[in-house]
Amino acid sequence: MSAKRFAAALLALHLLFLPALPGVALAQDTGPVEQTPLGPITASDKELLVKVRLAGLWEMPMGEEAQTRAASTRVKEVGAQLMSDHQFLDERVVRLAAQMGVPLPDEANADQQSWMAEMRARTGTAFDESFANRLRAAHGSIFPVVGTVRSNTRNEAIRQFAQICNQIVLKHMTLLESTNMVGEMGLAKPVAAGAALQGGAVSVDPLRTAAQVPSDDGPSPLVVLLMCLAGAVVTIGILRVLRPSGDVK
Repeated sequence: MSAKRFAAALLALHLLFLPALPGVALAQDTGPVEQTPLGPITASDKELLVKVRLAGLWEMPMGEEAQTRAASTRVKEVGAQLMSDHQFLDERVVRLAAQMGVPLPDEANADQQSWMAEMRARTGTAFDESFANRLRAAHGSIFPVVGTVRSNTRNEAIRQFAQICNQIVLKHMTLLESTNMVGEMGLAKPVAAGAALQGGAVSVDPLRTAAQVPSDDGPSPLVVLLMCLAGAVVTIGILRVLRPSGDVK
């Protein structure tokens, strides 16, 4: 085998096995596929239905309560819009899940219940800040889930539903940001209420800390890029070493 062909083979192998490196995720659902009357669905498809249902179970009541607890007129307006949109989504997700045989929750999860309890203990400006940040963090968390399902699903009904969800979640994030009350907590990973409060005052923000903790899932994108460059350098080096002397000008 010539030097050039040998080097090309090495480079091809390098690129072939790169996606298998830890931390390099493939944007596809490799789980089991279930057949439904509306076509095949995957675990990610079902997860979207469950998450949308859960979102409605706490955002609808809090949007309603914003009308009496909020001090800001803008927060009241945003709350009313979120409540209306989630009523729209809830009707559709319940119908779609029933047609596909996907079980849905009937009550908010533990984190969502803690956020509702936090808001219900507050009124006025304190409620406004909690409402804007808790809801913005929750929407920021589900937004990439919706986008991934929209991109990868093979089910037309799920794709159409994800398209609607994508538009509404983006709309809600924009509305919540329009209150001018979204801070670090609203832009970080959502956690149960109370974790950032000690003795009634903010002494540490675990949301910001969590965002700064390095992930153990694998190398960062920068490390992967450096590995690619190193592989290319090695390939070029092998090409030069193995190049026949007759090629030298």
